[in-house]
Amino acid sequence: MHILINDFIGGALDRGIPLYVRNLIDGLRGEGLRVSVVRAPAFCRKLPRGVLYLIAVAVEQTLLPVIGLLLRADLTIYPYNSVAVIDLLTRRGRIVVHDLEQLNRPLSFSKLYYLACYRAVRWLSAPLFTISDITAQRLTQCGLFGGGPVTLLPNTFYAFERLAAAEAPERSPSILLCTGSTANKDLETVVDEYLPAVLARGYRVSILGLHKADDMAKLQPVAALMASGQLQVCGRLSDAEVARAYRSHAVVWVHSLREGFGRCVVEGRLAGARVLATDIPEFAELRDGDVYLYKNPAGFFTGVARLTEMTGPATPYTGYPYRDLLHRAIESAMRATGAPGARQSPQAI
Repeated sequence: MHILINDFIGGALDRGIPLYVRNLIDGLRGEGLRVSVVRAPAFCRKLPRGVLYLIAVAVEQTLLPVIGLLLRADLTIYPYNSVAVIDLLTRRGRIVVHDLEQLNRPLSFSKLYYLACYRAVRWLSAPLFTISDITAQRLTQCGLFGGGPVTLLPNTFYAFERLAAAEAPERSPSILLCTGSTANKDLETVVDEYLPAVLARGYRVSILGLHKADDMAKLQPVAALMASGQLQVCGRLSDAEVARAYRSHAVVWVHSLREGFGRCVVEGRLAGARVLATDIPEFAELRDGDVYLYKNPAGFFTGVARLTEMTGPATPYTGYPYRDLLHRAIESAMRATGAPGARQSPQAI
């Protein structure tokens, strides 16, 4: 089976969906499939973000269907929440919808573009991929996508697990806060209601996920503790440095109001840490015995005390069997496309 993947944006960006795509490529090739990839040239990294996205839309809607035709791909995967309409008509294209977070934001060109793609999916009752059971339920309930079948094409963590296993953990009794700048991360509440009390109890905290120019202003209420070294911001890290950050902290703290998926929960557990996370459905779906969920500050501090007192190693992670999920997705896609068995000859464009 020959699969073409539209990873144009992945040529210019790193974490988020590009990371999902890189891991997916590893997994598909590991399953013996032939995988071709379209990525933006390196100079696109220097373009303004808005210009990059406009080019990505043009490439997606015009060039990807042509490339898929020329390569005789059995399936073209569009993993960035949008899809080429022509490839929906040919039944070659398959969108991956990670979440509906974009639709919660103000009206914009990107929101209109996603809605147009979803209208086409609904009109054609096209099959689609998503990344978790809870997201699949939401896609069915929202009515935006019609009656096409929904298959899980999971987040995979092959590269992350290799990086996390590359060195022995040197854990300190400290906390790694995984957050971000978007509204769903609820950073203002974290800074106002959680961080000062955590630091007052003497815990050392590192923050992963804040690297925009205006992020530091949001941490102004705890700026004095950054000067003392008790609180530090990791900044922009490579994938290897991200894995090292997880491996060097005893507890991973993930606070969010809503998510399409709980990548940081999975990464923390795969790195051997215990995880403390808000009690939202996306995180509860990934829970195992070393994931503690909290609903409010009182529950949070109970969880901090409980997890930081544990001195033995955490158990191996069992909450997200992505290898089994990927294998099932491949079998489903092969049946749907009538593609022949796997052929090993990966290439990249």
